[in-house]
Amino acid sequence: MAKMKLSESTFTLIPEGVTTFKVMEVDDTKYEDFGKIAVKLQTAKGETHTENFTLIKANGDLNEGALKAWSYFARTCLNNFRADEIDTQDIVGCFITATVKHETYTRTKGDKAGTEGTSVRLNDYTTASGFGSGAAKSVEADEEDIDDLDDFLND
Repeated sequence: MAKMKLSESTFTLIPEGVTTFKVMEVDDTKYEDFGKIAVKLQTAKGETHTENFTLIKANGDLNEGALKAWSYFARTCLNNFRADEIDTQDIVGCFITATVKHETYTRTKGDKAGTEGTSVRLNDYTTASGFGSGAAKSVEADEEDIDDLDDFLND
């Protein structure tokens, strides 16, 4: 047996807490066929996270909860809560601040079935103007705007 040096592992979960992200890429290539949108986000430190939105259920019905989540996310990125339609690429380059939370789960498929995993969940989105200090500016909501994503999704 030969000893081999392994590459340095650079993967780490984004720490829990409030973090500002830049939208780097929106992959909508699976939108037409499957209703899926993947948004690649990056922190100031270069850490990446992908937010996935599945707007069509497996049975072909509209996933209203996911559509509300995507709509809120996109409007927050654009800082335009009155927008009723966008090109998915409009949010590339926008900044958004979110609360990062870790969730543990038990894997159900593959070689690691039965083992515990950790996923990153983002919530409490607010508009940001960049990575600098004070970048996480809260958007003042008027009567027609949405204060809280959880309340919005529960409607």
